[in-house]
Amino acid sequence: MVFWPTDSVFSVTMVSIVLWCLPFVLSFLCSLAQPQITTNTINLGASITAGTNSSWRSPSGDFAFGFYPLLNGMFLVGIWFDKIPERTLVWSANRDDPARTGSTINFTLDGQLVLTHSNGTGYLIYNGTFGASSALMQNDGNFVVKTNSSEVIWQSFDSPTNTILLGQVLVMGKKLYSNANGTVDYSTGQYMLELQMDGNVVMSAYKFADPGYWFTLTEGNQNVSLIFNQSTAFMYVVNHTSITYRMTSQVPTPIGDYYHRATINDHGNLQQFVYHKENGSGWTVVWEPESIKAEPCIPFNICGVYGFCTSIDNTTINCDCLPGYSPWDPSIPSKGCYPDTVIDFCAPNSSASNFTLEEIDNADFPNGAFADMARVTPADVEECRKAIMDDCFAVAGVLVESVCYKKRTPLLNARRSIPSTNNIVAFIKIPKANNNNQIQDKDDDSPSWIALLAGLLLCSIMTLLFATISIYHHPLAQPYISKKQLPVPKPVEINLKAFSFQELLQATNGLRNKLGRGAFGTVYSGVLTLEAEEVEIAVKKLEKVIEQGEKEFLTEVQVIGLTHHKNLVRLVGFCNEKNHRLLVYELVKNGTLSDFLFGEERRPSWDQRAETVYGIARGLLYLHEECETQIIHCDIKPQNVLLDKNYTAKIADFGLAKLLKKDQTRTSTKVRGTMGYMAPEWLKNAPVTTKVDVYSFGVVLLEIIFCRKHIELHQVNESTEDNEMILIDWVLCNVRAGNLHAIVSHDSEVLEDFCRFERMVLVGLWCICPNPTLRPSMNKVTQMLEGTSEVDDPPLIDAQIF
Repeated sequence: MVFWPTDSVFSVTMVSIVLWCLPFVLSFLCSLAQPQITTNTINLGASITAGTNSSWRSPSGDFAFGFYPLLNGMFLVGIWFDKIPERTLVWSANRDDPARTGSTINFTLDGQLVLTHSNGTGYLIYNGTFGASSALMQNDGNFVVKTNSSEVIWQSFDSPTNTILLGQVLVMGKKLYSNANGTVDYSTGQYMLELQMDGNVVMSAYKFADPGYWFTLTEGNQNVSLIFNQSTAFMYVVNHTSITYRMTSQVPTPIGDYYHRATINDHGNLQQFVYHKENGSGWTVVWEPESIKAEPCIPFNICGVYGFCTSIDNTTINCDCLPGYSPWDPSIPSKGCYPDTVIDFCAPNSSASNFTLEEIDNADFPNGAFADMARVTPADVEECRKAIMDDCFAVAGVLVESVCYKKRTPLLNARRSIPSTNNIVAFIKIPKANNNNQIQDKDDDSPSWIALLAGLLLCSIMTLLFATISIYHHPLAQPYISKKQLPVPKPVEINLKAFSFQELLQATNGLRNKLGRGAFGTVYSGVLTLEAEEVEIAVKKLEKVIEQGEKEFLTEVQVIGLTHHKNLVRLVGFCNEKNHRLLVYELVKNGTLSDFLFGEERRPSWDQRAETVYGIARGLLYLHEECETQIIHCDIKPQNVLLDKNYTAKIADFGLAKLLKKDQTRTSTKVRGTMGYMAPEWLKNAPVTTKVDVYSFGVVLLEIIFCRKHIELHQVNESTEDNEMILIDWVLCNVRAGNLHAIVSHDSEVLEDFCRFERMVLVGLWCICPNPTLRPSMNKVTQMLEGTSEVDDPPLIDAQIF
């Protein structure tokens, strides 16, 4: 037996250990020398919490998904460019409902993508259907949800907000909505870019029913898409065979050295931007529509109601107020302006001596149907001035060549924009109280009797003020001094005609032409002569109104008078004489939606029913979110929706809920509305929000698309199931059983458009959720109806609750 020396044994042992560990050491060193490779896959169960600065990033790190911080300390669930200092937001799931610190995004174990607000309420971003197993923030800025087989089953590219990215495609029916105010307010703004179903790409101020101010004129084409080409960074419109409209013509190269985006901004302009990845010099515009580039004031109503847009250099815009008006919020020009002094130009004691008519050269008020009253032709400047001065309903006018257009309130889209407003003369009435050009005496060295009188008056006021202050601060006076009154805000002009009771008696044949009766009173038809023209009207004689007095009544009428939307019945005047309270509306020719749906004549076509749903939704959206003062209707039902001569839906009786005595409702002393359409919270004495209207709308929506009343007692017999009698129970039962297709098999029009029909049914079921926090807002409802937002399966509702 041979023995090795001890030190030799140790050496061999160490060599063996080193040789054995060498592969692991080399592997470790290589891992340190090379960048880490990660798939960035988001697995089921992952979550992000607002306020923790965590996010799900793309493999390249260019984009991040998570909570995007706002200036007010709130957060949006969004996607943004993460490597640049600006961290520009390109997509958001909750732009109209920001989240607070502590809110979470959860990719749940059942594949749902859920925003849970810090107060516990939830918002479903993706419903987890089709076997979701993972998610990924991709390098192109698209957040996707995938199956086990890597099939994309949901993606943010399908639900854009105000931006499209390189490689993204807009298909027919898709829309982009501007922000409300740059990077200060990311909520849905007033401008929309839509790839219409006729193939035309249109930009419009959709909140004002604007038909559009920019078009690609590609209508009539099939299978149209708006492409943001990934290899060339060009944008263009294509049909199934060729390019039909080219946008971008030149971009910097190489393409990969730049970030790219195209955004519709809060000024109504679609702009394509690039950002150099290395230089970091900021976003640069490489394309925008030539017409808007040449005249930036063209987008409708940039500066809001009574605002005045000017663009001297045709590169930037400036928002001011029309003469005689002041801004609501100087930092947010789109909020518009209000009158410094309110005057009723048609009041009995009003005359031309109460106002001046200011002339504005090279300016226009091209607000079309909102304000055009009548035209005088041929006319020159003096004839146009006289026509406007003599017409008490005209608040302004414009002279275009030899045609004088008289305008009524509200004044929208006032602008001076070269060259489109060249040689146009605009006129606007300004109450004398706003005229600062005081007449002075020719002898400036000697005080006039007006100056002496003013001095005497000033001394009297100072003496009175001193006495008042002394009394106010005297100890004996303190017990009798009430709390300080808040300053009275400047009134808002409504420019409604104040009618005498006698005038309305004559117009309605002594209140004999009865049209109908509702919760607020009786409606009569009539004819008024306004400016030598006979106008058909509907006069509502209010009963059971508040008794606090004239001030409260006029306040509510003022709110109603400030509403202007194609899907609302227009108020033209009122009577507030002694104990007579009457409202004068435009006469809507085709009666109520109730008669239209459930009358003896042939049922409406499917297209008519669908358009009626859209119209009511847009009208409610305006009342809830878009008019100056939020209005909750409280009694949405088919009897309160009227149809004009073109069968456009117009909501009636809005703004009247506050006029109704609390003990004079149809139902009980604590609720308002009509049974069958009332939200559950009315009966639970819970807080009343806009969600009560959403619930009522859901019931009406189902009535419209199924042409069935919410309850049909005449169908009750021994064989009738309970859920066949109540519409929403019957619909819910059939949705659960998968029978929707079967129950409309008799309606060929619906079958041809079954996808839209099914979407509307699901929207209706979302609206009637018993829990108001689960009901969508009318903004979300409108997006779901129009197909711009995905409609997930509504929660399973216990039918017994109804």
